[in-house]
Amino acid sequence: MSEKKYKELSITDDLTRLYNSRYFYSKLKEEINRSVRYQHPLSLLLIDIDDFKILNDRYGHLEGDKVLTMTGKVIKDCLRRTDSAYRYGGEEFTVILPGTGFKAAVNAAERIRKQIGTQEFSTSTNESVNITVSVGACQFEPGEEMKAFVKKADNAMYVAKQDGKNRVSPS
Repeated sequence: MSEKKYKELSITDDLTRLYNSRYFYSKLKEEINRSVRYQHPLSLLLIDIDDFKILNDRYGHLEGDKVLTMTGKVIKDCLRRTDSAYRYGGEEFTVILPGTGFKAAVNAAERIRKQIGTQEFSTSTNESVNITVSVGACQFEPGEEMKAFVKKADNAMYVAKQDGKNRVSPS
């Protein structure tokens, strides 16, 4: 196997084919540095599948894995080439939006949320299930620590959950 293939495997989540959380932090640091250097906006989305545990308990982990794979594909299909998507952990995903201000980030989050909501997932019992996501969206502020930036997106996502799920919460 080539060195390039090994590197690709080390930064990619096996299930969703998105980048993994380890790679997320190095890429986010790079994008923050670029944002500061060129004074370009940078935004971040944190996406969580609503009621994923219930789905997993009802239909099993293999079906849950199919939902994660489908969600990853939908997220990736909604992005520009300059954006990057990551499986953050479990049923959480994150998206880095370079050169994107707050309003455009919220629009991107809504586009992802709506597109996921239109997907029909067929279970092994031939039931048709729709899933929803809650999304936190925020823009990097100059001088902000990377950890605080991620926490801001995380907090916004939790607000979306608390406000009834299947929504975007800007921070």
